[in-house]
Amino acid sequence: MNTKKIYLYHLICRFIPETKCHSLKAKMLRWCGAKVGKGCEICSSAKFLGGYNLIIGDNCYIGFEALIFGHSASTIELEDHVKVGSRCIIVTGTHDFDPNGSCIEKDPGTYHNVKICKGSAISTGSIILPGKTVGTMSHVAAGSVVTHDVPSYHRVAGVPARVIKNFLEDPKK
Repeated sequence: MNTKKIYLYHLICRFIPETKCHSLKAKMLRWCGAKVGKGCEICSSAKFLGGYNLIIGDNCYIGFEALIFGHSASTIELEDHVKVGSRCIIVTGTHDFDPNGSCIEKDPGTYHNVKICKGSAISTGSIILPGKTVGTMSHVAAGSVVTHDVPSYHRVAGVPARVIKNFLEDPKK
């Protein structure tokens, strides 16, 4: 995405009602270089930072004050019907930490793509770390930190997030 255009996107979104004009916000994100599907709902306060490749499928929701940012050579993909809750963070970059270095700022940065698969929900305040995949129809419970890939059809919770439910074993529980 073009970072200068993203800056303008955020300026304009300050004047757009939080939960209105979704098609306008989708068109503006496309103008910035993102691929955005049909029927998406994007809250005006959601922030997109960095020059990464952003792919948003059809009928996705990105909540209030969600923060999605990454390295310019990385990709963040939200497949169809993904829900990203309020104040969630999705990030592709980090720094390699070496305690023998002079400062973490001087250490080389790394990046890894993030993928949220079809039908998954990332609940309020959750964090998805670099290089992680959230499998199809999975649920990340509120406030969780995803440090490992989430298998399809599972619910994870906690810090770090651990599997607490397999939807395929007993879908009624």
